[in-house]
Amino acid sequence: MSEFWRSFCDVGTISKPVLSSLLIVVVLSIIFIILSFRIKKVDPLKKTPLWLLPLMMLVDLINTFIKQNIGKRWKSFSPWFLSLAIFIFVSNISAVFLLENPTSYIIITLALALTSFFVIQGAGIASNGFLGYLKGFLDPNPVMLPMNIISEISLPISLCLRLFGNIISGSVIAILVKGFAGWFAIPIMPFINIVFDIGFGLIQTAVFVVLSIIFTSMKIKDEEKIFSLD
Repeated sequence: MSEFWRSFCDVGTISKPVLSSLLIVVVLSIIFIILSFRIKKVDPLKKTPLWLLPLMMLVDLINTFIKQNIGKRWKSFSPWFLSLAIFIFVSNISAVFLLENPTSYIIITLALALTSFFVIQGAGIASNGFLGYLKGFLDPNPVMLPMNIISEISLPISLCLRLFGNIISGSVIAILVKGFAGWFAIPIMPFINIVFDIGFGLIQTAVFVVLSIIFTSMKIKDEEKIFSLD
């Protein structure tokens, strides 16, 4: 499997993490296209199928959190943040499926951080208008302009390094355990994989997405955040 993957990567100039990312996107797209057709066939008047309950809980969790923080514009952001969460989580645990982990490469985490950065800035422009958005850099007074600019620039760098650092550290620990334990690593590696691949992968997904939502919320006017959950 690994030899096939290595030879496939050598065919072109596309790097392993990019190929893994593309494969994850394709597989997830196929899965959710199939799910969309199955969901359309579900009768809302009958008992909800068990396979649909986890999806409904996930969507409701994301929607509720975004409503509470972003307000009336939540429908514009929920699909993006849900897609982001699913992609990052699957990327974080892709080593379990013998794929190259995309989020263990800083170029991938930087791309994810930059996309979130542009969504955050776009939310600020949509909510405050372009002039109002620029005026925000002068708050609370014009003296803070350099600090506000640095703060915005540091945002994607922080998101990028936090995700990359935590994922790569888990991979390094797993490699060290294999190296030091030798054959004794066989019975303990499943536990290591559960903790560092799946557990850390889930935590870092939540951290990245929650921070992105909160930073987006900070760019939106307070009066737009009022939204009733009833």
